[in-house]
Amino acid sequence: MGELLLTLRLVLAALLYLFLGVALYVLWRGLHQNEQPPGVAHTQAQVIIEQGDEPGRCIALRPVMAIGRGAANHLPLNDPFTSTHHAMLLWRDNLWWLEDLGSHNGTFLNDKRVNQPTPLASGDRIRVGQTILRFETMNEGRVVNYE
Repeated sequence: MGELLLTLRLVLAALLYLFLGVALYVLWRGLHQNEQPPGVAHTQAQVIIEQGDEPGRCIALRPVMAIGRGAANHLPLNDPFTSTHHAMLLWRDNLWWLEDLGSHNGTFLNDKRVNQPTPLASGDRIRVGQTILRFETMNEGRVVNYE
């Protein structure tokens, strides 16, 4: 009876370690699934706050960047004229796009209101509320300006 109980305990411990190993593997694999496969990496880009709460601040862009007054945004702005969820910067179809999210005061690209997703070029100026951002693409860590 004692040997059977010891064997059951060892089997239970082995199953527990197997479960933990599988759980860690699934978590690790899930984290790496969000990485983009080779050949489809997005072009590195940044926005620089030209006018607003923190002038001169540079923000490196992720493939999806939410902009707005809410703290949950990737780029939260302390601007009373900015909506909680104001705009998005997206990497799609090998281009960076600016999209307004139905904001009350609108999103402007080079002083023209954005009504639909619009592609960006290096040097473009984006106005969200009273904040002005300059969009720049980067090449090997250097800012590339196509103007």
